[in-house]
Amino acid sequence: MQMPSATDVGHLMTHKFQQIRSHRFFSDRLSVTILVLNLALVGITMTVLLIRVRPTSVPVPVHYSSLVGFEQLGPWWQLYGIGLFAIGAVITNTALAMASFTRSRITSFFLMSGAFVVAIFSLIISLAITAVV
Repeated sequence: MQMPSATDVGHLMTHKFQQIRSHRFFSDRLSVTILVLNLALVGITMTVLLIRVRPTSVPVPVHYSSLVGFEQLGPWWQLYGIGLFAIGAVITNTALAMASFTRSRITSFFLMSGAFVVAIFSLIISLAITAVV
């Protein structure tokens, strides 16, 4: 079996990108607006984490409960999990919203709105936890 050349892979990636870009999901203004808001919130969350979280040898608070307060300490890099979770939720919900857009537009909006809520809460949590660290 022959490995595809770099040009073949490039053409395949370009074709796939054009196919995704031409999806009906991206012609709907509301869907694109929510997607841009989601990406902006995730970008702000990651920026906050990158600016405020610094390497340290002491454990930092990584989990907060309204009943107990800070209940778990861990390594400094574990705080980036908040941003990675937000990225994962936005990517997953966007893919599911694109898949369901042609069948049920309202389902697509609910999926994108759910990703928006996750992105908002991730930003709030990252701001709160990095204020302590």
